Amino acid sequence: MSIEVLPENRKQLLGRLGEVLLCPDCEVAFCQRETDEDLFYECPNCGTEATPKQDQWVFGGFTQGEVESDWLNRIKEQFKWRLGHCYPLAKQLLSPVYSSGFVRDFLRTLNADEELIADLGCGTKRYKQSVVCIDGVGYPNVHIVADLERLPLRDESFDGMISIAVLEHTLRPQDHVREMMRVLRPGGRVLCYIPFIQGFHASPQDYQRYTVSGIRELFREFEIIQVCPGGGPTSGMLWVLQEWLSMICSFGSERFYRLLLPLTWILSPLKYLDCLLVHHPAAHVIASGLFIEARKPFSGKQDSG
Repeated sequence: MSIEVLPENRKQLLGRLGEVLLCPDCEVAFCQRETDEDLFYECPNCGTEATPKQDQWVFGGFTQGEVESDWLNRIKEQFKWRLGHCYPLAKQLLSPVYSSGFVRDFLRTLNADEELIADLGCGTKRYKQSVVCIDGVGYPNVHIVADLERLPLRDESFDGMISIAVLEHTLRPQDHVREMMRVLRPGGRVLCYIPFIQGFHASPQDYQRYTVSGIRELFREFEIIQVCPGGGPTSGMLWVLQEWLSMICSFGSERFYRLLLPLTWILSPLKYLDCLLVHHPAAHVIASGLFIEARKPFSGKQDSG
């Protein structure tokens, strides 16, 4: 099955993005240029040209070597390209992590048809056709291929951003958060999901985990609206249990470990116990992951959390 390409409004959205593009090298806004054949954008400082390639704005992203550096990520990439927009559903069913409705609830509070909203590190998932998909890999649903720590977007050009299970994969998460602050308009909001109790999972690498206190510190320049469990205690326990069972039953063989791990996914339906446990007042202590919703202050630094 090939990845489904977004419908006719994609070209219109790419045009809107052209008006807010920023040269990632010079940090200078692109100027619009027009020839007899085409319309393109050019950096007035270094002369770098920007034109959509295969209906995408391309400003770098991951190299093939980075994507293939981890064995499990190589397998995931194959499934992403084969399953396309169905991959997130397959992941949701097989994963040990309970998925709450935080993202869709958050998007319902924004007007994606009139406001610019970005999904940073979207993968093959899309929530709405009008949400801008940004990723380090050029999946066909992606509008901008770029380094998330150096977004090719103008200051204060977006109204909302989501970043779901991305920060653990960035080498410098503070730069990712700083970029969100820069690109958001005053009063603009961000929703992030960050793992806490989860096993190593490269995409294409995996660098860190965060507690509630760590998340508040990371987003200290924002006005924090809420920090709460996303994947609950059962999800945290299941992920560790599945890895533990695969290791103890593999008798020290990495090959058997890799073969056994998918078999443990039969336990994944237990994650739905988190429908209840995620609301426990102590759920954050061993939560699989945490959500933070925050707002860019209109002026100065504020923390209402």
